[in-house]
Amino acid sequence: MALFDIFKQKQVKESNAMFGQTALGNNVLWGSNNRYNSANSQILYVTTGSSTDAGRPVDMSMMSRNSTIMACVGAKARAMAQLPARIMCEMDDGSYHDAVKSPEVSARDKAKAKQVAFLLNNPNNFQSSYEFFYQYIMWHELSGEVYILWWRKDQESSTQTPLEMYVFDSTLISTTVNVTRYPSYRLSTPAYGFNRDEPLAAHQVMHLVDAAWQGNGGFNKGILAAELIGLDQDIDLYANYVMQNGAKPSGMFVTENVIPDGKYKEIAARLKEAWSSMTGSRNADPSKPGQGMLLDQGMKYQPLDMLTLQDTDCAKLKEQTMKRICGLFGVPPAMIGIADQKYNNTQTMLDEFYKSSMYPLIVNVQQKLKQHLLVGYPNLCVEFDTRAFLKGAPLDQMNFAVAGVNAGIMTANEAREYLSMKNIDGGDKLKEGKPGDTIPGSSPQDTGGGGGSQTRKMNLGK
Repeated sequence: MALFDIFKQKQVKESNAMFGQTALGNNVLWGSNNRYNSANSQILYVTTGSSTDAGRPVDMSMMSRNSTIMACVGAKARAMAQLPARIMCEMDDGSYHDAVKSPEVSARDKAKAKQVAFLLNNPNNFQSSYEFFYQYIMWHELSGEVYILWWRKDQESSTQTPLEMYVFDSTLISTTVNVTRYPSYRLSTPAYGFNRDEPLAAHQVMHLVDAAWQGNGGFNKGILAAELIGLDQDIDLYANYVMQNGAKPSGMFVTENVIPDGKYKEIAARLKEAWSSMTGSRNADPSKPGQGMLLDQGMKYQPLDMLTLQDTDCAKLKEQTMKRICGLFGVPPAMIGIADQKYNNTQTMLDEFYKSSMYPLIVNVQQKLKQHLLVGYPNLCVEFDTRAFLKGAPLDQMNFAVAGVNAGIMTANEAREYLSMKNIDGGDKLKEGKPGDTIPGSSPQDTGGGGGSQTRKMNLGK
């Protein structure tokens, strides 16, 4: 039995003070006598947030009001939400078939695939699939973790396919891991018919973490980069204060003479009345165009330029800060209109965004969905069709299909399916491609990855 002592919970309370955070993730402290504290006393770095050295608080509320962050999160949410989800079945030969449509899939697997596919396309009674996954990405990116509730007919069953699924508020739920190494989820306020005194079991909630760090906790990109996020927000506030409270007159009257206080008030009142009468008063005489003012006491009129952000180079600092936030969230600045973009490499930019930022996120979702929804079905898996990312314009789709068929990679029917067209008789046979043929459009230059005539350079040595 000594072997299992490593799983016994320690009596000592531990915390992680790394990066100035008390804890990473929605973790609950152990109380006395191995009992959990109430959910209200949980350690929630996503709600308590952090602060910059200058004193600017950075929390979920501020992050959701930051235009740069929301633009980045919106770009990723739109990319994820548009993808169609399919249930695939791995056959004995290693090929993957659509588990809902393929006649080669067993009846048992096909029945389960239809249930899961219906759930993913109809998550609940008030959200479409697009809205659900958009909301999922919002919580995933802003809080660093997201909790999805499975609503089953039998809530005690872990193998029954859920009828509905909902995204929890990540700031109102916390994770505990019991001595059997299974997680349970505690609510700090009632939600979806559950109360805070009844922890949810591991099979009732799917917990996804953006950047897994400590067991059931994860990094929050925005709050851990508090200085960067706070700087971006303070620049916006500064700009608003300048526009609201900055000097707005077109000029001012100045003099080098010393004017007594009593005389100053008299001159100021007369100038104010004359200026108002000449420029903005309803009593101004429109029959006197070009009327002037008589100045005394050595006064002269000095024009004033309005204070702008460029006066303190804040415009450049703002752009640099926005680009760094884009890097933090893995979104190219040009995608949200920050930097000038050349259209000849737009496709390359999108390719990198989908491959380096979106695809790892999608892989995590696919693995989690298989883990929760396809228990006992090892051949089935969930796949988001990422081909929709790179389809491009209709002409690009046609060129891709034609090139694939001529190279002997795709059948005519596979190409027609890619173009959302019906199959034809005799279209399931591959065309024999010529050995050594190169598919047009496969070079970096054809996708906007380079400039100049690279083909001509390659031929110089011939």
